[in-house]
Amino acid sequence: MTNLILKSLLVYSPNDEKGFYTAFSESVNIVHGRNTSGKSTLIQSVIYAMGINDSKDYLSDINNDGVFFRLDCVLKGNNEYCDLVFVRSDDTLVLKKGSEPPIRFDGINSNNSFEYGRYKNAFSKLIGFDLLLQKQSELISAPLEAALLPYYVSQSVGWVYIRESIGDYRFYKDFKFDYLDYYLGIESGYDRINKYNLEKEKKELKFELNQLEAYEDKKENFKVSKILDERFKGEAESYLEGYQCLNKGLSEKETEHTKLCNKLSMLRGRQKVLTQIIANIKNQKPKIDECPTCNQNLPGGLKEFYLYSQDINDALKEKDNIKEQIKKIAAQLNSVENAISILRSKIEKDYALLRNLKVSNITFDSWLDHNANLRMLENISTKKTSCKKRIDEIEGDIGRIGNGVDIDVLRRNKEKEFFSIFKRNVLALDAQLPKEEKYHNLYSLSSFPCQGVELHKLLMAYNFSFYEMVIKNQKIHSFPFLLDAIFKEDIDTESRGKIFNFLSHETKSSGQVVFSVAEYKGDETSSVPLFDIEAIKSQYFTSDTKLICIGDSKTKRSFLSKSAVINSGLINDTINLLEVV
Repeated sequence: MTNLILKSLLVYSPNDEKGFYTAFSESVNIVHGRNTSGKSTLIQSVIYAMGINDSKDYLSDINNDGVFFRLDCVLKGNNEYCDLVFVRSDDTLVLKKGSEPPIRFDGINSNNSFEYGRYKNAFSKLIGFDLLLQKQSELISAPLEAALLPYYVSQSVGWVYIRESIGDYRFYKDFKFDYLDYYLGIESGYDRINKYNLEKEKKELKFELNQLEAYEDKKENFKVSKILDERFKGEAESYLEGYQCLNKGLSEKETEHTKLCNKLSMLRGRQKVLTQIIANIKNQKPKIDECPTCNQNLPGGLKEFYLYSQDINDALKEKDNIKEQIKKIAAQLNSVENAISILRSKIEKDYALLRNLKVSNITFDSWLDHNANLRMLENISTKKTSCKKRIDEIEGDIGRIGNGVDIDVLRRNKEKEFFSIFKRNVLALDAQLPKEEKYHNLYSLSSFPCQGVELHKLLMAYNFSFYEMVIKNQKIHSFPFLLDAIFKEDIDTESRGKIFNFLSHETKSSGQVVFSVAEYKGDETSSVPLFDIEAIKSQYFTSDTKLICIGDSKTKRSFLSKSAVINSGLINDTINLLEVV
């Protein structure tokens, strides 16, 4: 099991010189403040910094041009313990693991982009996430949102529906079953993925066998004399011309690739220089800053202020221009790399015979002398035997896999285990357990037949029950448990106390937990909070619990602040990571 632990979060706007910084406790973290102050923004920032795009739309208020996010974590598991740093600015993400060189990804804002695919593969491999889902007639790797789904309850839909806090899974066949099986550790029994691959291989082998048999039926008409006529010679010449044409195209693309790489390296170097220039200009304000040579205040006339502003604007404009060029070159580079890959595959597939003939110094005359027709028929017979043998083996493997009769037994056992935990949690929250059996079975549940505070408590019981089941599975990754807005606005004092008491008990045996609470009711501007957060920490939680206040806990939209105390060294280190080539 790999376990990702949050260490700190930095969000900073160089243009506005506003920021937010917090360290995290490895146990409980309580994010508090008034409604709309930015509590959800903190949780969404953590998700966004990890390269998960589902939270992008929720950050539109702060995610303006130039804003960057830095998430420092620790990754435990697989006999290793290392630091992990995510730095993201718009569609660029830099990932740094331990002392290894940072890896840069440009253009990840779309889940369908080539760069996002690169990042998804790298991150999935890092945490050991290998859930496969069926889309149409093929099995594909699950989106990154599914890696976070068991560990996140969103404010918008997480306290209403199950498995809908993050991501859209409507277009995956049997998503609920594949998702639950994966996180509950159900592997034996009906191996649907293996059976699917075997049936696909069997279908391909049968097609190949039919083609061989159809070709063999024509062997009486296949005469060596036909190879000697002018038509064959013409085809051979065409064969050579096609091979040469592809090689020429490949050489041109490789030359273009080299030029683009050089240009991209040059642009990134220029971008780094511009960043330093902008920083230097900002430290030479007329009439305020001192001359670095004589230590006297710089002239402060109207002309000097105009030139100072013009220099900053020109430098920022040039940096934006370089950024756009980098994005354009990166896209061209991906396109060229894809074209090179296609050309190489084409040459490997269609012209392997020609290369073999060249390597072996075999001519067409010597090939004819060794009776090509008989050799081909011999190869066909060998291929047919091999295909039939493999088809028999596959049918035997499919028969042993069966039709999934025993997987229902495994699922029922997990459901019994889940219901035992769920019933305990429902009782602890003083909620009403639905009587219908479908609301007791994990594989049937999608929602609960109630609303308001009662629904909220049932979903809290469900989420903690499923979380407890998931962290028992030592074969999968583990993330911090993120719960956004644990209270409904209309919650009564007694229910609030029960929820705090429940959280106090559950978090003692869980991993890292981050949850948010609103201290003031609705949009009221009253200075009297609903509860004293310091008293709540003292009464219900351990001493290492971290209280994270958004702004002054009273002001709206106060996530980014000029008064935030942020180490300048951390900001500069983050900027340097973003400029990595």
